[in-house]
Amino acid sequence: TMYRKSTMDWMPVFLLCFLDCVIKSLGCADGITAGVLVPYEASCYQIVSESVPRQTASEKCTSGGGTLGVLPTSASLTTVGNKVKTEHESGMISSSVFWLGMNNTRGRILSNNGQDVTIPISSIQSQSELPSGACVLLSLSTGEPTLTSADCTRTFWMYGYICQYAISSSCRIELSFLTLLVLLVVWIQ
Repeated sequence: TMYRKSTMDWMPVFLLCFLDCVIKSLGCADGITAGVLVPYEASCYQIVSESVPRQTASEKCTSGGGTLGVLPTSASLTTVGNKVKTEHESGMISSSVFWLGMNNTRGRILSNNGQDVTIPISSIQSQSELPSGACVLLSLSTGEPTLTSADCTRTFWMYGYICQYAISSSCRIELSFLTLLVLLVVWIQ
């Protein structure tokens, strides 16, 4: 029974780690139907090809319960950017430049609400076909997903956009309940 006891000690830890992985990989909310959806950590990114000015993109994201997307780390840029590239190459999305909820402010990249983004300012590529400016965009114009900037006050600059939503909390509650149920079964045995 020594083996059984040590196995039982590790079972809750294993289940909690498993739950954490499941929650992070949850799909996006059921109500989001347009565009390509990319779950990443605690967020769901919606990639929309519709070309609109930045203000309109922000309003569309907000009206759906989200915000204009923020890619706060190099890992999030890689994950979402590679999905955008794959979908663009397959013809699923037509845009190659996308508005984000990030700005180039005094030599730093900040989210629209003023939070620091850990991606260094040096990762913004200069692109001759886009105007310089404070808004940060995701671009495929070099063939790879990169960040670039544009003047977001110009209403005639129209690009696709990326919305960001929190992963559904109802799914988290259901998974928490299921995890507690499994832990209870394990404990009873």
